[in-house]
Amino acid sequence: MATNGTKHEALQPIHPSMLDRLDPVFVKLYNDNVANVPMQPINLDVLRTKYSVLYSYGTGPAPEPARIYNKTIKIEGGASIDIRVYEPASEGPWPVHIDYHGGGWGLGDLDTEAHICKHICVKANVLVIDVAYRLVPEFPFPTAIEDSFGALQYIHKNGRDEFNIKPESISVGGVSAGGNIALVMAHLARDAKITLKLVCVGTPVIDDLGQYKNASESPFKSMQENEFAPTLNWQRLSWFDKLKSESIPKDPAENQAARKRIGWYLNLLKAPNMHDLAKTVVYTAGCDPLRDEGERYANMLVENGNEVTFKRFPGVPHPFMHMDKDLWQASQFIDMTSREIRLTLHDV
Repeated sequence: MATNGTKHEALQPIHPSMLDRLDPVFVKLYNDNVANVPMQPINLDVLRTKYSVLYSYGTGPAPEPARIYNKTIKIEGGASIDIRVYEPASEGPWPVHIDYHGGGWGLGDLDTEAHICKHICVKANVLVIDVAYRLVPEFPFPTAIEDSFGALQYIHKNGRDEFNIKPESISVGGVSAGGNIALVMAHLARDAKITLKLVCVGTPVIDDLGQYKNASESPFKSMQENEFAPTLNWQRLSWFDKLKSESIPKDPAENQAARKRIGWYLNLLKAPNMHDLAKTVVYTAGCDPLRDEGERYANMLVENGNEVTFKRFPGVPHPFMHMDKDLWQASQFIDMTSREIRLTLHDV
């Protein structure tokens, strides 16, 4: 199924504007594995089969949890959602961390962040549940967010008996679009009186890209600085945004109803209530177009009285955390994420 035209940006030579800001270790890694790959027409079905191994050239080995298994749960509304459960070697009941994978709402599956989930399970000594929310364009935005909250509700309600977890000790997290989803979960959980102890995200999507015609219209400097960044740039962001926007019904009445359903989910900076949210950790990447919007959201949380930990990892692009074999930034991201979860959920 081809979509949004036939061409995708070339993931080949690093643009000259980026070379002096990228870590030389990443530059070598990229040049050795990606720079000479020829540009090809994009096919969504093919890209989905390859997405979870897209950065495997930089992914290091991960520790093995005591048990890993897949399961299908039925959430409120009747939808069936696939999840993957990672159990630690210690005796339960365990705290639980819920992961929402990245992929621009149209890509990604239960393999996308498997290595990160393994690290968190073992290093934080928590049960990890990865959620395979439904994707655009087959399921219009914001189905992914609704699925994710349905999974959170299910785990909170049934987790003690079904997964041997402590439902009073839950954290959520994710990367990119998954980071966006986790941040939204904090709002929805607060309003539903579900206590989250921690939200821990990496390189989250925050702003509504659809309101800008080009990178220069964005109010965020990082969007202009990193317009031609490797792995994720303006052109690829635009492709993802069109995939999302084109999933919304075109019929005027249906479109109006859909827009009401979506509300502020398109732009987290417009969330109506930023108070009384869970402790939040936001990690950004120095060479990511999304860097500044993630940092702006973190600052808004602080301005509204929330507890926030923030760090920017220098010299790396958007999906750096998948390259822990070579990048110290990725190893540190995984270790710091695991530590935050361990210290918060175990009340150490």
